[in-house]
Amino acid sequence: MIQMNRFMITVLFILGISGTVKAQENHRERIMAYKTAHITQQLDLSVKEAEKFWPVYNAYDKEMFSLKVLKVKNEKNRIKEKGGMDALNDKEANDFLAVMIQNEKDIIKIKERLYKDLSKILPSKKLLKLYKAEMDFNKKLLSEYRRKGPQHRKP
Repeated sequence: MIQMNRFMITVLFILGISGTVKAQENHRERIMAYKTAHITQQLDLSVKEAEKFWPVYNAYDKEMFSLKVLKVKNEKNRIKEKGGMDALNDKEANDFLAVMIQNEKDIIKIKERLYKDLSKILPSKKLLKLYKAEMDFNKKLLSEYRRKGPQHRKP
């Protein structure tokens, strides 16, 4: 009986986690759809440009997500496992800072590679529009996040 209860609790826990993960994936997909529409509109991409642009941009976006979200989340978890920032000694704090700095350098390298690759597909003016479109989209997303308030935020 106890094993059956443990089994049921484990199954419910796994289903709850998978439901949460699925909801987060759907949320990210919805944001990406809005971002795609926003960038397409702002850049006024031709069909030929779009066919070449989106595979390059999507690969870049996936790589940036991995660095900006997943890697940072991993580092935050590592700090938390050590007992939080206040529990770190100087060497550990320096190690985490080194990882953060390297992460920022990697982000710059990825952006440089993106613009180099896209310069073969789009004129410079559209690359500037892309930069602006990304900035505008991020501002709009942040504004919407703030407008909805804490009751709509995921823990």
